[in-house]
Amino acid sequence: MDRSMVPFTLGEVRSLCGRISYKRGEQLVKEGLVAELNSDGVGHFEAKVRGEQPYDVKVDVNRSGTLKALCNCPAYTPYYGYCKHIAAVLITIHQVHSEPGIRSGLVVPLSPLFESAESVGTGHDEHPQDSQPNATVAYEGDDIVSSSLISLFQRKSGVTRKHGSELATKIPINGRKELLNVEFTVKRVHSLRDEYKFVMELKVGEKRLYIVNDLGEFLGCVEAAERYPFTKLFTYDPSLHEFSPEDRELIMRLIDIHNSEYAYKEATHLSPRYSSTRSKGDKRQLIIPPLAWKSLVQLMMQPGLNVLMEQDNGATRSFVAEEDRLPVSFKMRKEPETENYLMDIEGLQECTLMPRYGCVVAEGRVILLEESDTRIASELWKLLYHKESNQLHIPPIQIDSFMEHVVPGLRRLGNVSMEQQIADRLVETQLRAKLFLEQDGEVLRGTLEFHYDGIKLHPLSLGNRNESEDGSGGWDVDSIGSPILGDVILIRDTQRESLVLEMIDRSAFRINEGGLIAEAEDELYDVLFNLLPELEHVAEIYATPSVKRMIHSSNRPPKVKIDTDSSLNWLEVSFEMDAMNEDELRGILLSIVEKKKYYRLPEGAFLSLENEEFQVFNRLYSDLGMKTNDIKGGLISLPVARGLQFQDRNEEGLQGVQWGRSLRRLLDHLKDPEAMDFEVPFSLAPILRDYQVTGFRWMKMLAHYRFGGILADDMGLGKTLQSIAYIVSEHEKSSATGVERKPVLIVAPASLVYNWESEFHKFAPQLHVKVAAGDKQERSEVLSEVEKVDVIVTTYPSLRRDLEWYREITFDTLIIDEAQYIKNPESQTAQAVKEISAAHHFALTGTPIENSLEELWSIFDAVFPGLFGGRKTFIEMPRDRIAKKVRPFILRRLKKDVLRELPDKIETVLQSELHVEQKQLYSAYLAKLQEDTAKDLEEGNFQKSRIKILAGITRLRQLCCHPTLFIDSYTGSSGKLEQLLELVEEALDSGKRMLIFSQFTGILSLIRSELVQREVDLFYLDGFTPSRERVDLCRRFNEGENQIFLISLKAGGTGLNLTGADTVILYDLWWNPAVEEQATGRAHRMGQKQVVQVIRLVSKGTIEEKILELQERKRDLIEEVISSESGEGTSSSLTEQEIRGLLMI
Repeated sequence: MDRSMVPFTLGEVRSLCGRISYKRGEQLVKEGLVAELNSDGVGHFEAKVRGEQPYDVKVDVNRSGTLKALCNCPAYTPYYGYCKHIAAVLITIHQVHSEPGIRSGLVVPLSPLFESAESVGTGHDEHPQDSQPNATVAYEGDDIVSSSLISLFQRKSGVTRKHGSELATKIPINGRKELLNVEFTVKRVHSLRDEYKFVMELKVGEKRLYIVNDLGEFLGCVEAAERYPFTKLFTYDPSLHEFSPEDRELIMRLIDIHNSEYAYKEATHLSPRYSSTRSKGDKRQLIIPPLAWKSLVQLMMQPGLNVLMEQDNGATRSFVAEEDRLPVSFKMRKEPETENYLMDIEGLQECTLMPRYGCVVAEGRVILLEESDTRIASELWKLLYHKESNQLHIPPIQIDSFMEHVVPGLRRLGNVSMEQQIADRLVETQLRAKLFLEQDGEVLRGTLEFHYDGIKLHPLSLGNRNESEDGSGGWDVDSIGSPILGDVILIRDTQRESLVLEMIDRSAFRINEGGLIAEAEDELYDVLFNLLPELEHVAEIYATPSVKRMIHSSNRPPKVKIDTDSSLNWLEVSFEMDAMNEDELRGILLSIVEKKKYYRLPEGAFLSLENEEFQVFNRLYSDLGMKTNDIKGGLISLPVARGLQFQDRNEEGLQGVQWGRSLRRLLDHLKDPEAMDFEVPFSLAPILRDYQVTGFRWMKMLAHYRFGGILADDMGLGKTLQSIAYIVSEHEKSSATGVERKPVLIVAPASLVYNWESEFHKFAPQLHVKVAAGDKQERSEVLSEVEKVDVIVTTYPSLRRDLEWYREITFDTLIIDEAQYIKNPESQTAQAVKEISAAHHFALTGTPIENSLEELWSIFDAVFPGLFGGRKTFIEMPRDRIAKKVRPFILRRLKKDVLRELPDKIETVLQSELHVEQKQLYSAYLAKLQEDTAKDLEEGNFQKSRIKILAGITRLRQLCCHPTLFIDSYTGSSGKLEQLLELVEEALDSGKRMLIFSQFTGILSLIRSELVQREVDLFYLDGFTPSRERVDLCRRFNEGENQIFLISLKAGGTGLNLTGADTVILYDLWWNPAVEEQATGRAHRMGQKQVVQVIRLVSKGTIEEKILELQERKRDLIEEVISSESGEGTSSSLTEQEIRGLLMI
């Protein structure tokens, strides 16, 4: 079986089965207990795993990557996930296909490559569920873990699977599992750092509870759904037992804690004896890390759980955790003899402080503390511990500060009491902080005062001047300490005082001579608009009238409105504020875009610009691409294209905008073109599908507003037909209104011009269509009669040659087909196309971006130059903004979305080995190229050596195809060519009809020679095939002539309709997947009735595998912009990093 048929890694096996099952599966493999592993070669495996008895395991890996596995052991159930037996088999499968030959006995018969349409994509349904008593469980990609967890927590009761008669005695008679009782016990253990830690112990049982002697092992068994023996009389068995939802949730949390520590131990290569999840020498216990404690407490307090707390005497009681004060008392008294103060502390040393857990254990319960209180209790406990006394002596000189700073904190911890003579000295009253503001010229001065009833304090005074409210006296105070009024102590609200002072300290106010001062404009603004709104919540603010006038206030916020003018050519942005003239409005708007916080009005008032009403203009300034010179006053005029990205007018940041009626209608039409209800031409109405009608109306809507756009539908969806419908409609409108008709110009690759002519003859024979191609005389004959022609179709080279003539004509519409031809704005082709004058412009391409977003700009610069403006502006624009701007002007539909009836496309990658001589050549050439390239890159010569490096890479790819492509003397064969010929032979026998693509015409010639020798009739098309002949070859193939069509990837990857094929073989890979998508789209398109099988041939162990990886990265290049799978790509666009990856240097 091919390695690609086992699309899982060992990491994914670990995710599927869980750590425990995976670890035990590894052990089963090491012990050689996986036996009789067999495979049918297409993803179905069967094996026996020996254990207490043999268990049967079956595994299916289908083409889409879905993995299904079954085992008849009692541990396998969807409740828990995959068991160790499945893990062992998956590990063995991975080993067999990663290291061929390490095991024997694997049967891999060759399976038919080409399946019937009925069987393709069905996986392995030939093994239906009803043939096994077990129901399958499928896991796909990242859904594995989430699906397992959802089922784990949602399922309330387990329904045991029937695993055969050998298990009949183990299944409960009533079909229900026995609900186990669980007892959780929280204990404290002393650690090496003289700290305490919490640990958890468990008891489990049915009627009688048994101690879990190895808690880590038990948790692993629960996670892996395996049995865990307690005694001879009782064994935990997941097929017989279950836990209540509450118990299970707590057990799962303990499993998480255990696994987290296990993962850390593995990652740091620690020995199990260093694991902190076990207390030393006791496997019964799981240590709870402090970081996990808070969430665990919330779980343990839920009803329905039996959680106990071990007491100091060894007894247990129900676990209780709550926020409360400690059972500690602080008693203050005064010694008459010494005048010292004493504080007796009772109960603190009976508490167990656990600061890292943020709690204290006291009186058999857990008391949860705030972080600051935890720190205070811890420091106080240490102080008493070192004093070896429960008394704290306080000298008289410190009593004031002690009462002020310490007592409030102690009151939060426990009960504080004091002798009456001490209590009588205390004055406790509410703080009133007051700030007085006055203006002194351009200086703002402030005075801060703290008021406690009749006492006024000046905290900023250098001498700490304080006085009574009536000014009768003063006293000294140490900083924020308590002033002494005779024998009275004022208890100040230091917490609130500090808050006020911190706010002022963070502001632009500076302390000056006991007061506050702000002078510079920025300082004034900070105080008025930042400090005062914050400070008014904790202080009283008194300002003079002149200070109040410095703050501009308005009853009505500014008004921002956007609309179009009557011509729909200009976008008008208006900004209005009461009593503001144009000069003031311009100054305000410029201040906003300059990111200023305020605007100083002429009379000196500050206008804050930090409000949301002002910032909405800043958002518009950015989104509309304004410049400062656009702002002349309150009305700003811009090209209407600047405002077309606002499809969602309710998005954040735009709620304050008033949208004018005309602009709303325009934006609504961009969002829903069908609302304009343009009538489909009568002759085409029965032909167009619904999505094609939508495309037609989208083109008509853009033309109505004189906008351009890119029709970027998936290949095969009829971009040509939609364009013809638009052209017919415009022609009929001109006829009906009597307006002079101007011709339509279509520029297309040479291979498609006659296809356009054919389509016009088929769907719009009334139009006079001419192809301006061929030699100069033929083109001149067409161009000389332009006034008689409705549509001119020309090629890109012809346009360049005849540009002088085309410059003289104004066309009604310019249609640029396969617009990726103008992706390079510097090319002559792009510059020629952009010189064409037309009223309307459209581009048609399935790949608007190939390698760089600048290519998108180049196309829009031709069809709608006003959308982005200059190239530099576009390059600097964020991708999300580009996506918003292009959304209305790129119409992209995928086949899978609009052609529901289109058959499936089955994609396969087949690998082949290089022949021995071929491999020797490849290895030698690769080594030389790696050496030369590494030297060039190290010397910084990447740009100079790019062509040489890319040529070398092309040689490697040619060696993978067939060495004779550039080594004439090579006489050996090619592994890939032999594989192709086998595929062709089998496909022909199956009646398949094939398209075989290669970018190398040399390999196509070689394939043609080999098939001709085998008398196989075929068609051949490359860049030298004339345009008219291409059309005829396609017609004959679709009518059933010949079974094989050899096509050059670049010459035939676009513009062909080959729905007569049902198989596409890509002989070699291209750098970006879009060219291959275009090639497969020749067959997998509208009109196809059969399943299309796409086969990519890859030489194993070569640069082609690296190209596959590169393709995956390229697929997402423009996902953010148009959500498509575009990007043709060329080797010249490879970066230095990509080249290093390809050559593994």
